[in-house]
Amino acid sequence: MLNRSDFHVSVLQLDQMLLSSLAMPLEMLHAAVSYHRSRTRTRLNLNVEAVATSDCCQPIGGLKVEAGTPLESVLETDLVIVPAMWRNPLRKLDSSDPVCEWLRQRYAEGAAVMSIGTGAWLLAKAGLLNGQAATTHWHALDAFTHDFPDVRLQRDHLLTQAGRIYCAASINSGADLMIHLIGTFFNNETAAYVERQFSPEARMSFDKRVFTEGAPQHADEAIALAQSWLHQHWQDALSMDRISQIAGLSPRQLSRRFKKVTGESPGQYLLHLKCRFGKEWLKNSDLSVAEVAQLCGFSDASHFGRVFRRWQGVAPSDYRRAVRAKLFSVNSQFQ
Repeated sequence: MLNRSDFHVSVLQLDQMLLSSLAMPLEMLHAAVSYHRSRTRTRLNLNVEAVATSDCCQPIGGLKVEAGTPLESVLETDLVIVPAMWRNPLRKLDSSDPVCEWLRQRYAEGAAVMSIGTGAWLLAKAGLLNGQAATTHWHALDAFTHDFPDVRLQRDHLLTQAGRIYCAASINSGADLMIHLIGTFFNNETAAYVERQFSPEARMSFDKRVFTEGAPQHADEAIALAQSWLHQHWQDALSMDRISQIAGLSPRQLSRRFKKVTGESPGQYLLHLKCRFGKEWLKNSDLSVAEVAQLCGFSDASHFGRVFRRWQGVAPSDYRRAVRAKLFSVNSQFQ
């Protein structure tokens, strides 16, 4: 999560880019920062910088784009967004191009990097995807495999994660990816707020759709064992003694290390797991809130309601109404 007052986002300006692949992620980030500021009373600033990769940038659609900051002047950033391209001009790019070196440097210094659609070509040209999982637009899957045989292309996944490298196959998938990144950079409450503002009926949780390399994304094997056990027994009550035994730690060590790498206590982590599954049932079934609460392992509907409201920002019944109103509207077949 962010530990300073500025969140810096670098958006690459590429010739023949699709501006629509940048608009939604940036709007979602703006909403996240505004909400986070209001809730935490902090002076968090969103610094979005267009980064010019060449002297000329002509996006698709006819809009004129003013040249951004020269590539060599941007030496620090938190997140790099690589837009989708039309007809993929990146195939002609050489790995020694300055933009490839710039990407390698930013990633080496700790930035997260996300590509949308055929923007994955740039990450592959820079060598960031060698031996890593990736995805790209379905029309370009065969061409990508031909150009980058060393990349582990995931044809059946619209989202991939390999450490701090994220790929979304399409513009719509990029919105799902941004929800996940907002949760990573900010917190789950902020991600849930942004999700509600940007069409929650179209969203499935990132964890269920993504191909993730080596999740959980941290190096603490003991805590990874504890998390794995919680994912397998999420409907059960929390047993710190059992989890400590699985992890080979004392309960005190487990609590301290678990909070350090996940940002949550084991109890909070389990409650949020239960809420994630409850959310899917609320959206996709006709079970009552009380029945969903029971299936998720809550003692009663009121306990489920309190936890769900803290996590998602709305009561379970209100969330269901908001989602169902769009899922089953008269014109839903055309949406």
